[in-house]
Amino acid sequence: MRSVIIHYHLFKNAGSTIDGILSRHFSDAEHGHIEGEHPWSTVSPSDLLAFVTAHGELRAVSSHQARLPLPQDRGINFLPILFLRHPLDRFASVYEFERRQSVDSTSPSVAIARSGGLREFAEWTVSRDATAVCRNFQVIHLAGLQGDMRHARATHDDYIRALCVLAGLPFFGLVEAFDESLAIMRTALKPVISELQSQFVIENSSPRRSGSLEERVAKIENELGTPLFRELTEVNALDMLLYETARRKFRTLVSQFSANTTGELAA
Repeated sequence: MRSVIIHYHLFKNAGSTIDGILSRHFSDAEHGHIEGEHPWSTVSPSDLLAFVTAHGELRAVSSHQARLPLPQDRGINFLPILFLRHPLDRFASVYEFERRQSVDSTSPSVAIARSGGLREFAEWTVSRDATAVCRNFQVIHLAGLQGDMRHARATHDDYIRALCVLAGLPFFGLVEAFDESLAIMRTALKPVISELQSQFVIENSSPRRSGSLEERVAKIENELGTPLFRELTEVNALDMLLYETARRKFRTLVSQFSANTTGELAA
């Protein structure tokens, strides 16, 4: 049976680094990319299946906009790669990235980030005019129920579906535990691609961002002030719940893969 890796490249979730690993492992013909027409578009499982079916040489596909669930085909074994991140840490990373983009970008968040500081970006994020880029983005992405990211707003149904999708994934990583995540990923994919390289280059990292996760989140609160920080947390409440569930599940994944490997993972 043909096996194809699907890299669900969630924006600012270490996806460029994973994309680089896949690009160095596979040839250009074997590693493809598919995106929608606009920055706010989505790519459905049926769109993804059509793309893979039309390109028989593909062994890996990366996409910012592809949505779960995995495509279904009797002749293809699809293997997902997906990373999650602390929502508030991700918020600051999105801001740093968007403010460096071209002035002619059609993404609404770029214009906001380029025109002001982190506080202004947060004020926009919590407003009614904001896109979903930093509002429960990961819940919306995993749920895959909403198609236009300019207007998407996470619901309780989205959250429940995102939890079910997370529970069904054979593997996922956390940006905050990247080394462990990469080790698990290599082990999970080993039956399909033998030995994925462990060396990597951090790509698209945000300058000026350092310290522990706790220190970065505290810095965000200090810069925004407590009232605005609380509003930002509230519009990411479902993402925070998803992240906490993912973090607990990830520790279980580490233990499971540690028990089945020799010296590759720390328990």
